[in-house]
Amino acid sequence: MPEDTAKTPDTGGIGTLPPDSAAFSERDLDLVNALQINPRASWTRIGATLGLDATTVARRWQRLTDAGLAWMTAYAPEFATIGHVRVHCRAPDLAAVSAAVCATPSVFSVERIAGRHQLQLSVAAENLAALDDFTVVHLAALPGIEEVRVAISLHMYVEGSHWRPQALDAAQRIELLDDREQPAPSPAQRRAGDAALMLALSADGRRSAAELAQDTGLSETTVRRRLAEMTRSGRLIIRCDMAQQAAGWAVNMHYWVRIPADELDKLGAALAGWPEIRLCVATTDASNVLLIAWLRNQQESIHLETRLLHSFPALRIVERQMTLRVLKRMGRLLGPDGRAIGRVPFAVW
Repeated sequence: MPEDTAKTPDTGGIGTLPPDSAAFSERDLDLVNALQINPRASWTRIGATLGLDATTVARRWQRLTDAGLAWMTAYAPEFATIGHVRVHCRAPDLAAVSAAVCATPSVFSVERIAGRHQLQLSVAAENLAALDDFTVVHLAALPGIEEVRVAISLHMYVEGSHWRPQALDAAQRIELLDDREQPAPSPAQRRAGDAALMLALSADGRRSAAELAQDTGLSETTVRRRLAEMTRSGRLIIRCDMAQQAAGWAVNMHYWVRIPADELDKLGAALAGWPEIRLCVATTDASNVLLIAWLRNQQESIHLETRLLHSFPALRIVERQMTLRVLKRMGRLLGPDGRAIGRVPFAVW
């Protein structure tokens, strides 16, 4: 499978890590938060918001990316059907299966989890038949696979690009907002070059219009216009990710919950304002909602569950999984401490 760095997935401990920059400073979190709000803002604008000069901000960002502590990516949800796939395999084959799915471009996220299923995968497929093909042909061919459970995404209420470390104050957040936050009309159909533009951005959401034009064959003017249209309409998502452990979020929890269908929208709207929630998606599973939370410690999971049950009495937690290790997030291969050590380019199965 294609991979654009010299580091390849290692099934026990993935890759090696640079020794410097082991943790985030407050300034680092400020910068990440700023880029989450306005991913393609100029360094001058971000520096003015943070009280730093543009050169200092650019240098700080370069240090973070060089150390694998933060990175930018981009994706277009409309180009894929998303499957949340849980995999159970024989213990002796777990390392080999982990390596295989990490190297698969259409598997954009991989976590090893505690529980009956050892792996949680996020898969991008062209359609339902393609997702079936991925499961029956690709996964079934891997050694030791004993069970595969597929939940298809029906509606996304909260996803990773919405999550914030809450490092900036309200005035700073407002200063970074612009008209890109306002909905914009979107073409009814995909245009030639849209998919190529998304793929060119997936490696680095801050690539210049000139670089993107060179890769896609579009003019720089067209690139700028389409980026503005696609991001404002939500067709294209550009996000800033970080090594969560280094920044202080040590625990990932997955909750498969069941709630009456007529309460789904209420749940999604409420959880959009909960700082712990990283993902809230309605699925086809018997537990009809998947929640992912980033927590400071394991004890916070008890408080979160208590709050969920008090806020939504009809909600039932069907299954809970704690992540043992994130191997891949949105195409980035991650080391044991969550730092990016490589990238597998996106593809749709």
